Amino acid sequence: MTQQHLFGEPPARATNARDARKPAGPPRHTWFFALRPSVEDARRIHAFAEKLLSFQGVSGKRIDPERLHITLELVGHDVATALVDAACRAADTLSFPVIEARFDAAMTFSAPSGPLVLLGAEGLDEVRNLRTALGCALADHGFAPPRVYEPHMTLCYDAKHRLAKTPIEPIGFQAWDFALVKSHIGFSRHEVLRTWRLAG
Repeated sequence: MTQQHLFGEPPARATNARDARKPAGPPRHTWFFALRPSVEDARRIHAFAEKLLSFQGVSGKRIDPERLHITLELVGHDVATALVDAACRAADTLSFPVIEARFDAAMTFSAPSGPLVLLGAEGLDEVRNLRTALGCALADHGFAPPRVYEPHMTLCYDAKHRLAKTPIEPIGFQAWDFALVKSHIGFSRHEVLRTWRLAG
């Protein structure tokens, strides 16, 4: 039986866009779409995370408040300007309401670096809906978004102290826009290149 593609059948040019997202060597920069909390919300979530991680005995490197985010979709690593422009044109087509994002669990993902993240069930459904809309728009512009998506916010990296999925007191934020972010790898720096307003 043919497996259904989440974003429909990709256009013929999608393979080129997909391959262009693969770095030839260790990447220096990564471009991605993300939801970012306000400064006040980021500080609040960061303080909550510090208490949670300390209580759980997690001692790994914390993510600074200004870099807390929920990734929506990867554009690529060290990609050409034309590919970034195509991603922006895809985002230009979206019209989406303001999003409420709420987390209710924390756990460590299985990656070797030990990313400890916040997760959510129904509280992140609006995030999932936006990501599906963005993925469809990107597919129309030559991208091939992955089928599997688990919205999350990474709090720290700790390969030694791993946390099984643990319920937490719900915490979240309201997103009034989403952003195209350029990550400067190795410098712990996120550069917001452009934002798209969500309707109030």
